[in-house]
Amino acid sequence: MKFNVFILLFLLISVNVCAQDAAQSVFVSDKELRRQEEKQEKAKKKEEEKQEKEEQKFEREEKRRKAAEKEPYSALVLDYNLRFQAASYSNLNYRDATTPEGENIFRQYLSVNIIGKFDDRIEMSARLASYGSSGKQNEIFAMPYSDNDFSFFLESAYVNFRSETYAFIPYVFTVGKQYFSVGNGLIIDSNQNGFLGARAQADLPLMFSIDAFAAKVDNQDFNIYGGSVKIKTYPLIEIGVYQERNNTGFAYHKGILIDSAAYAIESDVKTFYNIALSGGKNKYNYKLEAAKQTGELVRTSSDTVEYDAYAFLAEGSWQGTFFKRASNAKILFSYADAENENSFNPTFARRYDGLQRIGYGTLFAANNSDSFLILPAGYGGINTIGAKFDIAPWSFLQTGIAFYMFSASDAPADAGDPGLAKLYGAKADLGNEFDFFIKYKYIDYFDVGFGFAMYTPPSDAYKVFSNTEASYLYQIEVSARF
Repeated sequence: MKFNVFILLFLLISVNVCAQDAAQSVFVSDKELRRQEEKQEKAKKKEEEKQEKEEQKFEREEKRRKAAEKEPYSALVLDYNLRFQAASYSNLNYRDATTPEGENIFRQYLSVNIIGKFDDRIEMSARLASYGSSGKQNEIFAMPYSDNDFSFFLESAYVNFRSETYAFIPYVFTVGKQYFSVGNGLIIDSNQNGFLGARAQADLPLMFSIDAFAAKVDNQDFNIYGGSVKIKTYPLIEIGVYQERNNTGFAYHKGILIDSAAYAIESDVKTFYNIALSGGKNKYNYKLEAAKQTGELVRTSSDTVEYDAYAFLAEGSWQGTFFKRASNAKILFSYADAENENSFNPTFARRYDGLQRIGYGTLFAANNSDSFLILPAGYGGINTIGAKFDIAPWSFLQTGIAFYMFSASDAPADAGDPGLAKLYGAKADLGNEFDFFIKYKYIDYFDVGFGFAMYTPPSDAYKVFSNTEASYLYQIEVSARF
């Protein structure tokens, strides 16, 4: 009897263990099944997302294709720009005036630009401009424009022809009277008065682009041509060669043709080799540019000048906030080689903006070869160290200050000591300038500004400068555009 009971208990325990093993096996199988179902669901969802992205990409490409194939459209755009200045100068002439000679002047620049777009590839632009001033006229206010009597002249008129949107090599051809500038305007700038010629620009594969240009200056026998290659790396590198050929029979002074016997020449040929680097990161940017000038000036068969000079420009800039206000700052160093008449002196370097002389300093307005103020004879190659800081306390108000120190690479024997400028080869000090401005801005179409500038000549140049009094500029400018 006991034996039967033990057998019965053994059978019951065995059945129970088997049932538990079976239940556990079913549980594991269900868990694995759910895992596989989740994996399949994720794979299916991923495939759907991929398909959806491909469909969206196809739709975008289809829209671009249809946009490129749509019927040509035409548009006409008209813009207007007016600038008015009232300026008071206290001392302009350091060559001949033994006492300060001041000047009060009103001047105005007006331009009307008409832009016609026939389709995505063809654009035509024509800008009529008028410049004039009222006040005592003298050589210092001369400008490279047709007249000074407010009459209109053709500032630019050109046609752009572009490649198709998806061309393998995008290009732009421009013909007519057009604006052109090399780098920072160190060598060539149209100075708000276009050159008559042709230009071709193209983006090539492998991070290269090319730019070629050939033109004549107004109606004169003065040719400018050249080209550059850009290498789109970091930093951006631009290498160019340019030449200007002056066969007008007269020399230019500060970018203006002087047709008098004192400026008579046979020819003046200048070739420039230029390399520029630019780059930056976030708030900081920099530009470096170096140029070499060769060529020959021929006054007569027995009076020639061989050119072999160079120039260098370095700029660093910052843009951000100062005391939680939008601000920007810039520092610069500019150097130009000069020895007697062998000086770095591009005929059409940047000097004018349509209304006034521009450059380093609002008043002195220097570039690498000359300045706005009349300096004694014998100075050449102007060098500049400068810094400026602008801040906008409010969106409608902007103000700023700047300080510049000038020196010369060539100077008369009695010009005085160059001071610290001798460290980079300067022969004489040329003084310094302090600038201040404040501008009220009414949206993007109207602003009013006041500017003040003080130029201080070198204190030990009294043997060369006809007077050593400081020069002051007080200026009000009103600008309107639409």
